[in-house]
Amino acid sequence: MKTVDLLILTSPPASGKTYWIESLMMTLKDESILVVSPLRALADECQTKWGKRVLVMTPEEWLGKKVKCAINIFDEFHLYFYWGDTFRPMMWEVFYEISLNSSLTVALTATFSKELQNEVRSFTFHFDSIFWLDYGNQTLKYMPRKYIKAPSKKWLIKQIQCSSKNEGVKLIFCQYREEVFEMERNLTSLGFKCHSCVGGEAHKLAQKLILHSSPDFIISTTVLSHGVNLPSLRKIYFLYQLNHLDFWIQMVARGGRRGEDYMVFSLEPPHELQWSRGRNFFHVLFLSVKEYLTVRSLLRQLFISK
Repeated sequence: MKTVDLLILTSPPASGKTYWIESLMMTLKDESILVVSPLRALADECQTKWGKRVLVMTPEEWLGKKVKCAINIFDEFHLYFYWGDTFRPMMWEVFYEISLNSSLTVALTATFSKELQNEVRSFTFHFDSIFWLDYGNQTLKYMPRKYIKAPSKKWLIKQIQCSSKNEGVKLIFCQYREEVFEMERNLTSLGFKCHSCVGGEAHKLAQKLILHSSPDFIISTTVLSHGVNLPSLRKIYFLYQLNHLDFWIQMVARGGRRGEDYMVFSLEPPHELQWSRGRNFFHVLFLSVKEYLTVRSLLRQLFISK
């Protein structure tokens, strides 16, 4: 009698899940592999990278084709719980249909909270065995060099507006799409090069980054918390409080993916990171003085030019 097993593999963001899949490809040369990704842009990127050796599909694509492979991998598995129970119920339909007709299902994620672990316990009705390989869960591989808790959103926006144009790419997370567009207009009027991205536009942004890889700012909603291959980031700004550890880790982990130094500016203390209120006070004070002197310098130049 065939057994149906589930293997959950957790590892920090940017810790080599892609390398793990490629190693699996080399080990199982004669086996077909299917990777199901809930993210369209990530699926396209991976399919281009791996070619025909691995099939990469979104859940919706698989429902239309229902291909069968020996090894089935579900990437960004935590999103099945967050999205599959709300606006994309077909994600669970695809998960169960594929896994119950396969001897081994592999689920990959960097964030596997206790709440999700409790939900997985109900899977015992569907799988003969469930294994969990934990190489790091709800942790960052590359910690930010500095984490600044901003005293206010107004202060944070002033810091963004006074940014230098030669300090690399900076990512701004906004809560609402209207705020993304407003911030883009504001920064563009100040002479910055900006790319914006809201829901459904991740693929379009990926194409923009191929042509113009180094804007001053990328401004986005949570759509860029997963998947899209961004350029090296020097700073990440959160313009709203994010009281959710899983998504906070995914969003902060957009920085440092190539080992570069990066800073995070937020309206809340960091989750699970060592952090000093006293040191933060002096960082805020220093940046406030720097911003004041920058504004005075700009006003002086404007006055002289007139």
